[in-house]
Amino acid sequence: MQMSSVPLTKFKHRLQEVDEIVAARDAICPTGAGRPARQKGAAVISGGTVLLSALLEGFLEELYELAVDELYQHIPVGDRTELKEHTSRRNNNANVHQVNTLYFYLGVPWVMSHRKMRWQKCSNAKVQERLRNLSKARNQLAHGGSRIVRKQTLTAWRDFAERLASKLDEIAADRVEAETGRRPW
Repeated sequence: MQMSSVPLTKFKHRLQEVDEIVAARDAICPTGAGRPARQKGAAVISGGTVLLSALLEGFLEELYELAVDELYQHIPVGDRTELKEHTSRRNNNANVHQVNTLYFYLGVPWVMSHRKMRWQKCSNAKVQERLRNLSKARNQLAHGGSRIVRKQTLTAWRDFAERLASKLDEIAADRVEAETGRRPW
């Protein structure tokens, strides 16, 4: 059985917060609710979308920093810290470019096109499109733009983010194992 990294375990636990937001939306806006309830429900889903994106960003940063420490143990801590200052700590969003950039530093170029970054009914192109859509929605919502996100969309993004995180975790572990000869998690 394959283990998960601490960042992935934490991320999966925190996804329960998104589930709570979806449940809160249903409490505010039950079937047949009028317009005021639907508007409040939309605001809750918007908040859930921004939270989901932030959780994914945090996971990516934590996983990357863990992998840097595993891969580059022989490099002085100060040098690894400086690398993190210029990469993960300037990430600011979980998008295709940022994920690819972080993984370049781990020795996995264009990770978003990696053979493991696809699954049933979800090609590499579809994975990238879904991440772009989540990132775009997050940016619009977080920076005052108008964007309607439906409950079904947030739920689909939540499930997608969990699958994406698991795949990225596995690829990082594979890379560390290939370099060091031991499975890190």
